[in-house]
Amino acid sequence: MAREFVFFLSSLILGLGHAGPCENYEFVTREEWGARPPTSIEYIGHPVNMTFVHHSAGSYCFDLEACISVVQGIQNYHMDTQGWWDIGYSFLVGEDGRVYEGRGWDVVGSHTLNYNDIANGFCVMGDFTARTPNEQALNAKKDIISCGVELGYILPNYELFGHRDGRCTSCPGDALYAEIRTWPSYSFRPIPIYC
Repeated sequence: MAREFVFFLSSLILGLGHAGPCENYEFVTREEWGARPPTSIEYIGHPVNMTFVHHSAGSYCFDLEACISVVQGIQNYHMDTQGWWDIGYSFLVGEDGRVYEGRGWDVVGSHTLNYNDIANGFCVMGDFTARTPNEQALNAKKDIISCGVELGYILPNYELFGHRDGRCTSCPGDALYAEIRTWPSYSFRPIPIYC
């Protein structure tokens, strides 16, 4: 969050006058969506070279109120049922086109077993087995990842994977998985799959 502010402030001072990926989406902080405090925190080293795309396999949301409810439900499930320290993902995206702060850039997630401390995890809220997310969600997902590159949290030559590339799961859903495999940063490099 501090790096985003520094970048924004330096852009104003230097008069760069361009809308980069960090300005292309509306960002909803943990405070704004009413996040519970984590029970523990472990920090991740930066920059990371890997990103993982997920879907929540649950409810869709198309406006701020509905997406806040979905994010809160995911956090409750992850903490109360799974026993995790916090919501598992680094960031979540709704079909309202907003990006919701999960654990953020600096904290190790619980999104992809054995990759959590070397990658960020980005989740689109909903089940994308039979359909792809709408254009607003896809653009927001691309923009938050590009923002991570711009801010130095993700290496420019990062590899993008679907959750199923590193875990025995159907996540991020067949339709979303087919979509991300068309993105330039998607990596076809085989990586260990943990079951």
